[in-house]
Amino acid sequence: MSLHPAETINEPPRFPVVDGHVDLVYDLMRRHSGIPFEQVANGQVTASSLARGGVRVLVAALYCADSHNGPASAAREMRRLYDYARRHLGWFSPLRRPGEMAATLGGSGPPGIIFLVENADALLELGLDEARRWGVRAVGLTHAGRNRLADGNGVTDPKGLTAAGKSLLRNIAGSGLILDVAHLAEPGFRDVASLFTGPLISSHTGLRSFCDRPRNLSDPQVAEIARRGGMVGIAAAPEMLVPEGTATLDDLFRQVDFVVQRHGPEAVGIGSDFGGFDGTAKGAEDHGGLPLLAERLLGAGYPAGAVGLIMGGNWFRIYGGASGKSGGAEAGILSVIEEREEFLQELHNRDLTRATPEGTLGGDPADNQ
Repeated sequence: MSLHPAETINEPPRFPVVDGHVDLVYDLMRRHSGIPFEQVANGQVTASSLARGGVRVLVAALYCADSHNGPASAAREMRRLYDYARRHLGWFSPLRRPGEMAATLGGSGPPGIIFLVENADALLELGLDEARRWGVRAVGLTHAGRNRLADGNGVTDPKGLTAAGKSLLRNIAGSGLILDVAHLAEPGFRDVASLFTGPLISSHTGLRSFCDRPRNLSDPQVAEIARRGGMVGIAAAPEMLVPEGTATLDDLFRQVDFVVQRHGPEAVGIGSDFGGFDGTAKGAEDHGGLPLLAERLLGAGYPAGAVGLIMGGNWFRIYGGASGKSGGAEAGILSVIEEREEFLQELHNRDLTRATPEGTLGGDPADNQ
């Protein structure tokens, strides 16, 4: 089964969605300055598109541009971003602690919101405690450029973590914060892998096997993240999905499927990056297209439990503190799925060469061009 971008789903979304990276603050400040989120009527991220997509929780980036790096302005800019978020995102339910997430997933009110620092240069002045008071739950060390901690994916001839970066890494390790390696250049990733023993996430990324760019993750990087019990969020940004031409929902599916076949359904989720880019992937122009991804996965032979993990359950495990065995509001979204072992065995019995840019699980490769 292949859902084409023109198809729509009129039923309520079957799976509650947790989006691991949304550039909501950046989008509001750039396109809708001064307007409370609930009044935004158009664009990639609106209350309507979240509802159509079944989004129950999103992780909103506090993205500090590299132009502010340094002691003179980084902390001031980060405070400005948080103050803007506080004043304009009051419609959302703040989720500051792991135990607050399950009720939001099972509820019917506004979605929950978690904050992630994207470019942690400012934390050298602010400190982790202040960020945690804001509701920050995850920290990405860099954006694309060079800061006082490390080099991002856009730096030519990048180096690893600085002394300040290694010091902050040690502090993160004991803080309960989640470490996000999105945008981190490879030497920095290697330093993190050798110095940091906890789980890792890449909140929004693509795969170099499909789109060979420094911004995307290599297969060994994905394997390291999965080995630690972390996960990657596949973005809907065309530049992370395809090297050229038009990106589609099927490109998003292929990358999700590629990770699942190699590392299981617990290793991948959605990190759309909506609000952070200008182009769109056909069929996944906003969150309203995500139910089509769920149907695409089901049509490719994925059991409902595995789809639930990919659409939201894995991020619940990361941010909700789930042990993997629970019931109640989170039933059906956690990793307790009776079909799991049978599903993984089926994956191992398939020809894994089909989960490549030329073909994917669950259909003739010719159908996926």
